Amino acid sequence: MSSSFQTELSLPVDARMLRLAQDYVRGLAQLAGLPEDQAESLALAVWEACEDSIEHAFEGEDSGTLKLVGEVTPAALTLSLHDQGLPFYQTREPVTPGSGPESPDSACLPCRGLASIHQCVDEVRWIYHGVEGNELRLTKDLAGVCRLPDREPETTSPRTEAVLAAAPGGYTIRLLRPGDGIHLARLMYRVYGYSYTNEDFYYPDRLDHDLDAGRHVGVVAVAGNGEIVGHAGVERPDLGPLAELGQLAVAPVHRGQGLRKLMGDRLQEEIKKLGLVGLFAEAVTIHTISQEGSDSRGLHPTGIKLLDWQAHFKTLQHRRPRSSRWEREAEPGLQRETMVFYFKYLAPPGRKAICAPSRHRGMLGKIYKNLEVDLQFLEPSGPTGPGELKVHYDQATGVGIIQVNRIGIGTLPEIYQARRDLCDMVGAKVVGLYLPLAQGGTPYLCEAVEADGFFFSGVQPHFAPDGDFLRLQYLHAELDPARIHLSSPFAKELLTYVLQEKEAFSGQLSAISKNKEL
Repeated sequence: MSSSFQTELSLPVDARMLRLAQDYVRGLAQLAGLPEDQAESLALAVWEACEDSIEHAFEGEDSGTLKLVGEVTPAALTLSLHDQGLPFYQTREPVTPGSGPESPDSACLPCRGLASIHQCVDEVRWIYHGVEGNELRLTKDLAGVCRLPDREPETTSPRTEAVLAAAPGGYTIRLLRPGDGIHLARLMYRVYGYSYTNEDFYYPDRLDHDLDAGRHVGVVAVAGNGEIVGHAGVERPDLGPLAELGQLAVAPVHRGQGLRKLMGDRLQEEIKKLGLVGLFAEAVTIHTISQEGSDSRGLHPTGIKLLDWQAHFKTLQHRRPRSSRWEREAEPGLQRETMVFYFKYLAPPGRKAICAPSRHRGMLGKIYKNLEVDLQFLEPSGPTGPGELKVHYDQATGVGIIQVNRIGIGTLPEIYQARRDLCDMVGAKVVGLYLPLAQGGTPYLCEAVEADGFFFSGVQPHFAPDGDFLRLQYLHAELDPARIHLSSPFAKELLTYVLQEKEAFSGQLSAISKNKEL
């Protein structure tokens, strides 16, 4: 056998499996040449570590997997326990018994048995891998190994729940600040597992950087024990006049206390100070929780983005929070999901003039009426001068974007070429097309590209350099409408319209294709 090797053991999150973990460690210790007493102490240390992970990382649930990786080298025996449970901050060392229940560390990390674990190994290291979960790494040096002193009996102290419910009114609502990142990561995990679309919430250092730069403004609800149990925020990636509404999340055990409204009111005060024009949000449709949050904040659906998001469900097989109804039906792997685009003006928008295709004026009128916009339709006109078009492809999601900032004489063939390049050359499954509603050539462009397979998808107010974008879509993937769950009546009406438009032009394309074959 080689002097260095690595093995791996995966176990379900079940305390009955800990004996298998112990036997695994004993075997590795024997191969590494450890004396029997040290091998037994190491096996007990891993028992403690696994038990802590089951109780604290998974909060007593039995859904998930523990992975134990053992590596033997001439210098050391290393045991790494991996789980995808509650996050913790990677720069913190494990707390020892004796830390008070009110200490910040005790709210972050498991504590039972860590003192005895330290006695059995030479190094204990916590590593946080973001959406990949947690690692507890135990290292036992093999140079000059000797018998360890007998372990003193451990006094078992009563355990407390990881999250304690606070009495109504016993919360503090304050701004999110640097250093809160780990607590916010734990909150997002309790609500979403590792499925939340903005992965920055799982990396405290990234969040701290965005807070310092002003790209994230957040409000949190803090329970009496110091735990962050709620969050509401906005994102400003380019520090422009619009902000994206961040996730309004409340830990399941703290719901029903009015925290959504309290945080929303406090966040509204901060938003006013920024002098923003509007708020927008993109809500998933695999469940309605995020949609309901946007609805309650006064945002309105202005678009349906079919299959525009690629959901990473792989981690959900390890952890499915109690609060998430929809994960229980999700399968491991990647799935395309539909998004609802929401918008809200923060000040009365006044009168708005747009140049829209006649076939879509009825739906556009309803969308703008919800936004309290006094809408005026302009007559179309031909383009003059050169155009400006930008093309972007997101490899992670397989979504291509064609954005027309200025309509020119050659814009239409450029759109055709960009769509073919995105679908045929780079493999885009979804293509979004943005046409400027303030420009007279948009009705002509819209009619032409719809004959090429694009269909109406909605409006994105204030996103164009000169006003609003009309958004169309081209799908190169299968759609299952049964997977789309919507909360508001208007979102359902808008989806029906989008699907009708999609089917209408799909039928036209099929007819054209058959004629060409004949």
